Amino acid sequence: FFQRISGAFLLAALLVHFWVLHYANDGEVTFLIVAQRLASPLWKTIDLTFLLLAIIHGFNGFIMVIHDYVHHHNIRLVLVSLVWIVGIIIGILGTITILTFKVPAGAVI
Repeated sequence: FFQRISGAFLLAALLVHFWVLHYANDGEVTFLIVAQRLASPLWKTIDLTFLLLAIIHGFNGFIMVIHDYVHHHNIRLVLVSLVWIVGIIIGILGTITILTFKVPAGAVI
């Protein structure tokens, strides 16, 4: 059930993301436009929520496939553990990237 709800939310978030990124700024995406957006705590929260939900949704899908097709318990345990480890690492790296982003000195926004 979670996959359906998170999938619907991700679809809506993706459409908003594309609209903001490609249409609200006349279709031009530059580092300065993204930096300006990420300077706002609201946009950091939105991007972080989008990122983490996408990671949870995607890796939960991997785990579902593993449970459906891998029948040997030990192999399933190893694969699910690897999925969790990779998902957590990607989530931590993405969170660090978003939260610690600063506009470079001298950049005109």
